[in-house]
Amino acid sequence: MKYAVFLDVDGVFTSTRVHYAENSDGMMWRKFDPIAVDFMNRINDTYVDVGFVLSSTWRDHLNTESPHIQLWIESSFANAGFKGTLAYPHWKVNPENDIDMWTKRRAVEIKHYLEELHPEIEDYIIFDDSDYNFNEVLGKKRFVKTDPENGILWRHMKDSMSIMGTWDKK
Repeated sequence: MKYAVFLDVDGVFTSTRVHYAENSDGMMWRKFDPIAVDFMNRINDTYVDVGFVLSSTWRDHLNTESPHIQLWIESSFANAGFKGTLAYPHWKVNPENDIDMWTKRRAVEIKHYLEELHPEIEDYIIFDDSDYNFNEVLGKKRFVKTDPENGILWRHMKDSMSIMGTWDKK
């Protein structure tokens, strides 16, 4: 994997906007935002050797050793129309890191992923609706802060395309 796309779920793939529009009778976050899925597919279709990695708390307590869990995650994304490839074998950041501060936890997990598990990764981007001090901890501005209620907006797409502007295209 040459490039990594770190993904939160709430506020990126799901949002209050999608939940409200679907009128899902209390079944919150059961549908992925088709615009977010299409945009991630655009990233997948545009750049070479991209791996998608879950950094969302949704991945906590999901056993990376179980092929059944990985299949379930891949199926959930594929059923929503996602065409990208989850990074293998590390399709999520490590939730077991011993991290003192919750406010930096996700950033430290991504740093560990990049430095310890996949030092071959040349560049990355992070989509999240919360800032875990990504730029400070990682030392690079690769964070796109999405809207917690509306998900990925046009300005987030433009910002991310400028971040990925030097990535090798297919």
